[in-house]
Amino acid sequence: MFRNMKLSGKLLFAFVPVFLLLIGDSYYLTNQQQEEAMLEQAKTSAIQKAQIVRESLVQQMVEKYKIEDSFLDRLQRVGGLKDLYIRIKLDNLKLMEDIIEDDPNRSTRLMARERFAMAKGETGNEVFSDGIARFVNREADDALEAIVPFRAEKKCRSCHEVEVGHVLGVAHIQIPLSDIRQAIVKNSQFNALVSVGFAIIMLAIGFFFYRSLIQKPIKNLVAATEAIGQGNMSHEMDVQPSNDELGVLMQSFDKMRKALKQSQEALRTSTVGQIAQSLIRDFRAPMRQILIATDQMEKGDVDLATQKQLATTTRDSVATMNKMAQDLLDFTSGDLRINKMSCNVSAVVKYVGDAVRQDLERDMVRLQVDQNYSGSAPLDYERISRALINIINYSVNYIPPGGQITLSSSTENKNLIFKISDNGNGIPKTYQDRIFEPFVKVAAERGLGLSLALAKKIIEIQGGRIDLTSEEGKGTSFTITMPLA
Repeated sequence: MFRNMKLSGKLLFAFVPVFLLLIGDSYYLTNQQQEEAMLEQAKTSAIQKAQIVRESLVQQMVEKYKIEDSFLDRLQRVGGLKDLYIRIKLDNLKLMEDIIEDDPNRSTRLMARERFAMAKGETGNEVFSDGIARFVNREADDALEAIVPFRAEKKCRSCHEVEVGHVLGVAHIQIPLSDIRQAIVKNSQFNALVSVGFAIIMLAIGFFFYRSLIQKPIKNLVAATEAIGQGNMSHEMDVQPSNDELGVLMQSFDKMRKALKQSQEALRTSTVGQIAQSLIRDFRAPMRQILIATDQMEKGDVDLATQKQLATTTRDSVATMNKMAQDLLDFTSGDLRINKMSCNVSAVVKYVGDAVRQDLERDMVRLQVDQNYSGSAPLDYERISRALINIINYSVNYIPPGGQITLSSSTENKNLIFKISDNGNGIPKTYQDRIFEPFVKVAAERGLGLSLALAKKIIEIQGGRIDLTSEEGKGTSFTITMPLA
């Protein structure tokens, strides 16, 4: 189906899936890239918010030596932080004794906060030991949880007996991702729609340029090719005055058409002249015989026997002219019809022998017939007989008086073989490749020089072939191979 589609359909069939695949890949890759960027931004935002929380808690400690729960609630609401809580370990805080004594309820609140953090699970405990922030993607909550350590600074040592960099606590901060994901999806869908729109626009522009720059010139070339194929060399092309590949091709094609037209006209003139020359030269001899016979009969002083001889000469001359005219008509006709049917090969050979025997005897050439196959074969009886007669008549031109022609039939490899051989002078080697061309005369051949050309055409149109073997001084052999099936 694809092979029989027009070029525009093939291009559309090929490029549309590619465009869709590219748009799909672009949508997927863009979405992936934006999600990765979103996670990186969320991590950065979480660390920044953790620092804000840390600074706020430090400031709260500096001012009030304690962190009020109301302050954490307010910080969570104002900062837009989801499920913010501080994970602490009393052993890591190392508060100074005077601070603990100043607020007797501090230890109770800290222990309550530690139990709350432990109830949340073990996630984040490892941050106390290595001090490295962790990030956990909470798919159930569609949020990113950042676990950020609070490291001690110099000012922390006013309340805590720790070294700088010691992990005092860990902040758990969840950054909601649902809004960001929705924005990413909307942005990806918008980009996909834009890509589809651009793809449609590009296809429309490409189709427009294809119609004007490719399809139209190709249609002109196809029309010109079909016209030239039908023999119309006068077909005018709409040649595009451009220097691109198609423009150069059309200009070259039009130059070729004009050159072919000139060659055709020259060949037609040459062929007509050649045919006229052959007709005049070859018709001259039989016409001369007719004129001589007519002149003698007009005088009226010839006896009955001479009149019969003159009548026979006239009749033979007319038959010769008719044969030459028929050869010319058959060869130049573009409609050489073949009617193949089951024919008796013996009958074909007998008919050919009877048809040529009288002329051969007149030229003092013997005919020997060897029928080694008497079965049937699919042949056009009239045409194959005509071809064999033409070959025998041609061979006579190279056989001196007293020579012999042998016509035989046989089979080989499911093929019917006709062989016409003689013991004449042979055909010069320089002419052996040309004797099947029309109007080629090597010897003083009687006729127009179409005998072998017409015979070859008849044989090949029936699926057969003709081969030549000739040696000067030893004779010539024509082998005709016809399929039995």
